[in-house]
Amino acid sequence: MGPFEAIVVLIIVGFLMLAAEVFVPGLVLGLLGGVCLSGAVVVAFVYYDAVTASLVFAGVCVLTLVGFIGWLAAFPYTAIGRRIMLQKSHTSGVGERSSPSELLGAQGHALTPLRPAGSAFIGGRKVDVVAESDFIAPDEPIVVVRQEGLRIVVRKKVSPD
Repeated sequence: MGPFEAIVVLIIVGFLMLAAEVFVPGLVLGLLGGVCLSGAVVVAFVYYDAVTASLVFAGVCVLTLVGFIGWLAAFPYTAIGRRIMLQKSHTSGVGERSSPSELLGAQGHALTPLRPAGSAFIGGRKVDVVAESDFIAPDEPIVVVRQEGLRIVVRKKVSPD
């Protein structure tokens, strides 16, 4: 096998190992792929003049960049990509934060002891809350008094006597 064939084989094997790194994590295949690509450049510098070897180096760099960009574009549409990537944004459910005007004055009941933090049922869903001052026992009625960013502050609802 001549130097040209060795360079081509090292480049192909290097890119295959880099591609396999996606499926077999641990950096071993990725490092070996990088070593193969570097080896192709070294073989080019040993057997060819500096201009040809520099072209091989530039070609490896360009192919690596194009391959990486292509992988970023295609990966979300692969079977593995669809399984591990978020397909749609989370718009509702437990822990969802509403706008302050929506929760202010809302009533509910404590699900857990609020000393001062815990969970409550407000507006038809479970939310994390913080009691304004005192301990609030489970199942006691509460009212939202303010929202500070993601923090929902509640107090014990005083029933009119």
